[in-house]
Amino acid sequence: RKAAQASDLETDRQTMHSHSIASGLAIARLVDNPDDPHLAQEAADFVEHARTRLALDNSAVTCAMMFSQPLIKMWVPHWKFAYTVGLAMGVKFTTEGFFLIDILEHVTQEFTLECLKAGEALALELFDWTSMNQRCRDFRNALVSVALESPPSARRPVPNMPTQFGPPPIDHVLIVDDSQIVRDLHEQLVLQIRPGAHVHCTESVADAVAYVQQSDERDDPVRLILLDLNLSLPDASSTRLEDIFGSPNGFDVAFALDEAESPDNAPAQDFRFKPFVAMVSYLADTVTEQGMVDGMVKPDGSVRGCDALLPKPLTLDSLRVLIEGCGV
Repeated sequence: RKAAQASDLETDRQTMHSHSIASGLAIARLVDNPDDPHLAQEAADFVEHARTRLALDNSAVTCAMMFSQPLIKMWVPHWKFAYTVGLAMGVKFTTEGFFLIDILEHVTQEFTLECLKAGEALALELFDWTSMNQRCRDFRNALVSVALESPPSARRPVPNMPTQFGPPPIDHVLIVDDSQIVRDLHEQLVLQIRPGAHVHCTESVADAVAYVQQSDERDDPVRLILLDLNLSLPDASSTRLEDIFGSPNGFDVAFALDEAESPDNAPAQDFRFKPFVAMVSYLADTVTEQGMVDGMVKPDGSVRGCDALLPKPLTLDSLRVLIEGCGV
């Protein structure tokens, strides 16, 4: 029976969205019970149920966790009520025409409408509404970071589901690496997970930044960028960080994109169309250690403008998390 339960759990993880898995783990940690797999699984099941029943996109799932986090801490052990209130706020923040009654009709009838209204009214008074776009991106990164701790299997293609906005967007991936072998390998991995993805490869900082800007102008935004650290020096595995940072490198791409989207250089853009920038490097551990010393590693796991930092070789399971997470 235990073997069957373990098999069912793994099957659930294979079909469940990585944001739902990460939300379940985050909820268990917020109620100070991270070692209880049953709580994390129960919470993940509830998030996935809400995601599929309401046809939510990543931005709504991310904002649901953002709004519910302080409520879960405040209303322990009533995490489900806290998350339900946060869910309603998150969907309202990202979607027009959503009402609390939709929770009762499509998600759960465990709580009365009056109870949900009272919880939402209190939450609205308590929530800090400053820097919302950046906070949404931070929570997106944090969910991806949690999911990468134990990524679900990607042994089969993961479908890109329709959302409340209509058909799913085409996955648009930019690969930036000075090695043709790595570019080809990463492209094959992306297409193995999402066979219909649009993949573009380049090897330079200038070409990468120009391509992202041109894609935005065509209203076909890049959703995921896979970056190498070293983009100019040979034998990167034995090169010092000081030498790499002094030459064209992946962080230059991340910095240029942030500069292009700063309020001083461009109109404010919807946070959902900010590419997820993932650096994949043999020196990932070294960069992370140095970033911890320099204070460049943020609580959401991002480093120097890169939303995630992963070691080479990139695994299929980790790439699935990145592809699922990049749609915010």
